[in-house]
Amino acid sequence: MNQTTTILVLVCSLLLSACGTPIDQDGLIEKYSNTHSKFMPLDGNRVHYRDEGQGEVVVLLHGTASSLHTWDEWVQELSKQHRVIRMDLPGFGLTGPDPKNRYEVDDDIAFLNRFFAQLGLDRVHLVGSSLGGRIAWEYSVAYPDQVKTLTLMDALGYPQERWPPAIEIAQWPLMDKIMTQVSPRFLYEMGLKEVYFNEAQVSDEVVDRYYELSRYSGNLDAFPRRVKAKLDTDADKIGQVSVPTLILWGQQDIYFPVSNAHRFHHDIAKSQLYTYPDVGHLPMEEIPTRSLKDFLNFIGPYR
Repeated sequence: MNQTTTILVLVCSLLLSACGTPIDQDGLIEKYSNTHSKFMPLDGNRVHYRDEGQGEVVVLLHGTASSLHTWDEWVQELSKQHRVIRMDLPGFGLTGPDPKNRYEVDDDIAFLNRFFAQLGLDRVHLVGSSLGGRIAWEYSVAYPDQVKTLTLMDALGYPQERWPPAIEIAQWPLMDKIMTQVSPRFLYEMGLKEVYFNEAQVSDEVVDRYYELSRYSGNLDAFPRRVKAKLDTDADKIGQVSVPTLILWGQQDIYFPVSNAHRFHHDIAKSQLYTYPDVGHLPMEEIPTRSLKDFLNFIGPYR
């Protein structure tokens, strides 16, 4: 299915769909939190985060419409030798929407800086996927002394030729309003099968996670606001990244092309690049063992 057809299907489905049965918020918290989950009051937000393991600090940032759960496979091994911290960014997961609708990248950098200060973090290994990568490299430019190493996975940074259909539609007048009320589950499955290279990895559990967390109170309303932020601007700043940087990229990412990985590698002086065949947008989920091994080898000399 090409993008135009996909968008038409999405539009028709959204116009015809009802809101569906409301999801119980307490049930979502119970299902998607665990014994490592904590909730931090932070500038009007109630930030869901997890702090696991001991050792050098690794901070993991997820992408658009995702949550801290995208790092589960990594954390299982990584937390055996490192202190691993991850959070649901404002507008996503169990953190929910920012009360002041602060969703520009500068807002995310300020949020992350306050979060680090609250936990007393200093000199972290910072890892970001997609939108999280955009936030991570911008943070390293603003606060280079706080970042020991930077890792970017299929990161935003350069102007996008096209967006995943749900993101593109959420930027349209009228449709943005409809999307704050309507979220058919099958649309999540359709979108995820474009994001993952291997459709077999798009299990019912994965689809349910994205679908259900999108309906956590206020997240549907936050999504159009999130994707209208200036996410693919300021590429001229990428050359200002001065910390050691690892770039990991799926060669089959259809929306964030592997050519962007080479652009990051060219523009960041202290960078290493690994690209993966038969991998889409989420190397940490699609090939967790291989991508984590490359990450650990990279940060080894900087521990």
